[in-house]
Amino acid sequence: MQIPARVPGLKLLTIGWVAYGVIWIAPEGVLWQAVLLGGLTTAVLLAYLVQKVAGGRVVAVGWWLGGTAVTGALFGVLTGLLTLFFMALKTGLHAHGPEFTPAEINWVLAQMPLWTAVGLLTGAGLGLVVLGAVDKQ
Repeated sequence: MQIPARVPGLKLLTIGWVAYGVIWIAPEGVLWQAVLLGGLTTAVLLAYLVQKVAGGRVVAVGWWLGGTAVTGALFGVLTGLLTLFFMALKTGLHAHGPEFTPAEINWVLAQMPLWTAVGLLTGAGLGLVVLGAVDKQ
C-alpha cells in the first residue's frame, strides 16, 4: 500500500481549523463547540503526523490496516483530551467563572471510551475501503 506523500485537503482543513478556532474564542462555552474544536484539532494533528511519519512510504497491508485502526483510536482519545483542554482554556480566557458544568465535563470523560472504540472501528473500516479502492485500479 502506497501512502501519499501529502495528505489531500490538509491545507484546507488547517485553514478551516484556524478560522473556527478564532471564531470559537468569543462566544460563551457551548459543549458541542468545544467538542468540534477538539475533533478538528485532533484531525489536523493526526494528518500532519501521518504525513510526516508515513508520507510517501510503501507499507504492507497488515501495517496499513493496523495503522488506520490505531490512528482512529488515537482520534477518539485525543478528541476527548483536547476537548477537556479547550473547556479549561475557555474558562480561563473568559475568567468570569466556569463555562462548563461538572456534568458536561463528566460527560466528555464518559464518552472517551466510546469515541476510542468508534475511532478504532472507523479507522479499520476506512483502511479496508481504501484497500478495496486501490485493488480496483
